[in-house]
Amino acid sequence: MGDDRIAWFCAYAPVELLLAAGLEPVRYFGDPSRIDDADALLHPAICPYVRACLAQAMQGSGPHHAVFVNSCDGMRRLYDAWKELFPEDFVFLLDLPRNAGKAGERVLAGEYRQLLAALRTFRGREITRDDLAAACREREELRRSYLRLAGEASGAARLRLAQSFQSPPGSAEGGGAAACAHPVAKAGREIPVLLTGNLLNPAGMVSLLEKAGARVVWADLCNGDRAFAASTLAEGESVEEIIGGLAAAYLERPPCARMLDAERRCRILAENARQAGASAVVYASLKFCDSYLYDFPRTRERLRREGIPVLRLESDYADGHAGQVLTRVEAFLEMIS
Repeated sequence: MGDDRIAWFCAYAPVELLLAAGLEPVRYFGDPSRIDDADALLHPAICPYVRACLAQAMQGSGPHHAVFVNSCDGMRRLYDAWKELFPEDFVFLLDLPRNAGKAGERVLAGEYRQLLAALRTFRGREITRDDLAAACREREELRRSYLRLAGEASGAARLRLAQSFQSPPGSAEGGGAAACAHPVAKAGREIPVLLTGNLLNPAGMVSLLEKAGARVVWADLCNGDRAFAASTLAEGESVEEIIGGLAAAYLERPPCARMLDAERRCRILAENARQAGASAVVYASLKFCDSYLYDFPRTRERLRREGIPVLRLESDYADGHAGQVLTRVEAFLEMIS
């Protein structure tokens, strides 16, 4: 893949623009086993996913081209550290509105235009309407392929499948469409739950849920189903029209906790839980994430009004506290079964 690789980190990153520029977008998930390696540049009391991503980059050979979304304090600090470490690479920070609607779409479309201009300069070529349209079709085909396969997957297998579809075949992070060649084992008869939060390690918290007897039938995570929950297929006769359509599509997808439309987020969670046949919601987020700490009380109350039990868990991404978590999950599942 060589110099065409470009890292991205957030489900709101406009991967279609990177594809249209002829780049190979690689979703970073970080190295949970070496989080402490990032402490020389990032404070230990910051998002462990952010620290894991920096640790992964510090180990790997270049290039280290990257696009960041200004979605939270941790991501801004990762952008700062990345620019300091890799000053010769293409590194871009994209602002993200917190509101959907026409005003938010105009702001985000403006950000996309700036990214597109920077990519043109970086690649030394024009990025045409046909390039953008082809990239949108490619991403939509990938999204539909994931949804077809995900119906047969649950728990850690489902999350690994989602991650594999967010990076190109042959990368260390995933397998992309190549994952279609591998059948996914059907789930057993455990208690079905919907898992929501920001990002989790498939080999950590999600595996613990399975060990306790939970079957994750929907992974509402930034590195899980949320990236595939809504189409970003944008059409138009010009680059401007496609950019406007992409901005609207990204803001209309199921929101994460940093967005302002909390009522819509809670409604979608309840609807997904019912449609997936989930008996409960497990709300598991990473340490030091203010957005999800603020979001939890209102989400819990809304789901309880809907008659959906909720369990709150916290992850350090490496998930070394397995025994304590396992006991809590087992007690919760026994209570609702």
